[in-house]
Amino acid sequence: MSQISLNGSVKWAAARIGWPLIRFKQKREILETNGFPKVDRITNLYVKADIDAWINRRRQVADQILHIGGAQITTEVNLDAI
Repeated sequence: MSQISLNGSVKWAAARIGWPLIRFKQKREILETNGFPKVDRITNLYVKADIDAWINRRRQVADQILHIGGAQITTEVNLDAI
């Protein structure tokens, strides 16, 4: 499968969440109960963006970006100051 494809196989989906294929297949129902995307019925593949969105929703630590009055301020560490 091409790396530029917007869709991925079951094997790709398992690898994307860091699981071996056998574990993914065993736990697929639990994943889907927790909002994991289902295979697209037309292509019989996963939509990669949907899986990435599911992963992002499960993140526990937000990016350190603040929005103040329309301006975007990022908090960075100046390693040269150490």
